[in-house]
Amino acid sequence: MDSLFAADIIGLALGLLLGIGWLLLPGVGIASLFDRFGVDCGRGWDRLSWALLLAVTLLPAIDALLVRVGGMALMACLHGALALIALMQPRQFMPAGRSGWMLAAPFIMLWAIVVAFVFVDFSVGGTLNQSLLDLDLVKHAAVTGAIAREGLPFADPFFARPGFVGYYYYFYLWPAALLWSGGGVIDARMAFAAADFWAGLALIALLWRIAVDARLIRIGRERAFLNLLLLFCVTSGADLLMMVVRLIASGKIEAQSDWWNTEIVFALRSTLWVPHHMTAMIAAWGAFLLLARAQHCATSARWVLAGAAGLGIATCFGSSVWIMITAAPILVGWGVLALRRREPLLPVAGLVALVAASVQLSDLLSYRHDSGLPIAFAVRPFTVLLPEGGGWIWLHLALLPFNYAMEFGIFLWGTIGWLRSRRFDRREPVQMLLLASAACSLLIASFLKSTIINNDLAWRSIWFAQCAAMLWTAAWLQGPTPTLRGQPLTFRLLLALGIAAVVWDVVGLRLIRPPWFRTSFSELISPRADDDDQRRVYERAARLLPANAVIQHNPALHRRIFNFGLYGVQRTGVADREANLFGASQDAVQRRIARLRPIFETALNPQDMRRRAQAEGIDHLLFASVDPIWRADGGPPVGLRCRIREPLACLVSVKDIGS
Repeated sequence: MDSLFAADIIGLALGLLLGIGWLLLPGVGIASLFDRFGVDCGRGWDRLSWALLLAVTLLPAIDALLVRVGGMALMACLHGALALIALMQPRQFMPAGRSGWMLAAPFIMLWAIVVAFVFVDFSVGGTLNQSLLDLDLVKHAAVTGAIAREGLPFADPFFARPGFVGYYYYFYLWPAALLWSGGGVIDARMAFAAADFWAGLALIALLWRIAVDARLIRIGRERAFLNLLLLFCVTSGADLLMMVVRLIASGKIEAQSDWWNTEIVFALRSTLWVPHHMTAMIAAWGAFLLLARAQHCATSARWVLAGAAGLGIATCFGSSVWIMITAAPILVGWGVLALRRREPLLPVAGLVALVAASVQLSDLLSYRHDSGLPIAFAVRPFTVLLPEGGGWIWLHLALLPFNYAMEFGIFLWGTIGWLRSRRFDRREPVQMLLLASAACSLLIASFLKSTIINNDLAWRSIWFAQCAAMLWTAAWLQGPTPTLRGQPLTFRLLLALGIAAVVWDVVGLRLIRPPWFRTSFSELISPRADDDDQRRVYERAARLLPANAVIQHNPALHRRIFNFGLYGVQRTGVADREANLFGASQDAVQRRIARLRPIFETALNPQDMRRRAQAEGIDHLLFASVDPIWRADGGPPVGLRCRIREPLACLVSVKDIGS
């Protein structure tokens, strides 16, 4: 067995197990504390679903403050205490009977296999087969490692500079905790993968809790409803039809089915790629549900739930600014109505959220150096094959209904069926929240965009509408009439297309790439002979070099570089041309790249090479066979001594150059 593959599998397995102590049991402990205030969280599976939801909603906001004050050890104390509270009454959360496990166990196992397939490194034909997820995993792993080593606040892992980052990092506290407690067996990548696994289970818990509290589930149809939810978590829209159109137009086969337009990504793929944004939505909805419950509780419980909802809002903000922007109008509108009724719960929750998130807000204001506004008006484009600006916006506007029909697939059909069934009840506050969040989500996703690197606002804000559509479709099809089997052939074909799209996406993360297929990201995901050697160099450097050393790779090779963040511990001088992600000035990023680029591309004299590196605060240079200077010389630059050497990679200490 490949040693790198074995190390990843062992690390992931340990991370999944540690997640029980870091996430699940503390959530059960919170549910036990709620019981003491008269808030019933049920038993067995009901309690476990509440446990996952409460852990995701409440703990990150508290953990962020604890880690800032006392480091990871203080966070561990809180989670340990909550876990002990949970273990005092194990019968409260242990599911009774085998029927629930017969459904849950295969799904959990399948989800674990998917996570392992897309995250674990393995070789194909002697070359490291890196996942397409590495496009984002480089960031996830870098932040996870930084928090585990430095606590909060932490230095910019993509651009060495004074100060700290301005970024939404709350989700990363969990993988950082897994890494910190893993005894060196888990690396940052596998810690993040394990946290991603638990985020997926939390999403299912959220969908179930919304359905229960919205009274969407008919009596006796609980099992049918849950089966539909699980099916819909592995279903997407009708994107494969448009993928065929793009293949005809461009000659490229895309590794992800949604890459034909401004993507709308459903449950499974969203969780794999960006669980920090997904858990922000879970936290927002967790806060909504707590506030809705507070309306009907006794006095003491009302204030407990309102305060907990405030922590959930803070968690949402600290996990994803874009999700918070989408949730804010809903909360503001609800708060205005509450004030008119002289109901103080919403204002109390808002005050708690403001206090809990104040430090994170200060970081964003202090450590980001973006130019211009982060949000702009834009009509959601129909496809990447058409221009976006000018008069084209009118065509995109006209095509919006068709755009959403293609993206939502069976979920649009199911939503229409549910609304036409006249089972929508305006007296149910959670049903009204579903409708309001879906409408707000569609407006923001259709007419606003974010301007920092990617259009994350349009990609993430739509999730509230997706969540509602999945639940409405399940509510419509739960039976006894109508049912899934009773739908026409067109519906069943759309369902098959949606499931096929998810399978395509998972397989595409590993196998739809050069040299087998021509894709849009060919230059980024083509197999490179030196990837495994770079991994070994970075892992040896982590053991041999000081943690505060700065290692510089070639930052100009591609739009995004992976290996330094995936496998390294030390910071880099500049990651790539998108190194402004954590708040660095884009101008400073471009200047540093321009100064360092010649080191890896041309034959410089040792004095010039050393001067350029030292001027940018670089301690070590990583040369690899992919660099132009390596290809020209047939190895590392002539005259340099490798402090760490693998056949296709070499780490050079700057202080040794020219000495």
